[in-house]
Amino acid sequence: MLTQIILAWFYGHILEYFLHKYVLHNRKIRLTFRHHFRNHHKISRRNGFFDNRYKSFFSKNSFFEVGTLALLAVLHLPLAAFYPAAYFTLVWSVLMYYVIHRKMHLDPSWAKKWTPWHFEHHMGKYQNDWWGVRLPIVDLGVKVFGKLWNKLFRRYN
Repeated sequence: MLTQIILAWFYGHILEYFLHKYVLHNRKIRLTFRHHFRNHHKISRRNGFFDNRYKSFFSKNSFFEVGTLALLAVLHLPLAAFYPAAYFTLVWSVLMYYVIHRKMHLDPSWAKKWTPWHFEHHMGKYQNDWWGVRLPIVDLGVKVFGKLWNKLFRRYN
């Protein structure tokens, strides 16, 4: 059971990384790109990371985000039959994503102190970096692996 929880926790971070990078920031997927990048990023940058659309749980922004997160939970529902601890860990990860992301954008000073990677993702010069929202573990793994890969194969080119 502990193995299910640990693997699901890591899977949740990997899923967050890939969905953020390849779906929410993908210009070819107009609906998600427009909602996330053109709206959420634009509002956050204009307001010092603050996004007032998170004040109300029933706002259009919250409905889109909560609906998408609920869809992720439903898509993973078959997992509950075979690996219930993994499924509930994923549902917990989805809930924590929303709670933490909402907290960040309603309290920028808290976000800057406790989630500097996400603050940098929105407020830095280069917004196509630091894809993990809750924790940057996948980002750090990808960066370290990339540096090792380049170092290893650079000498043979």
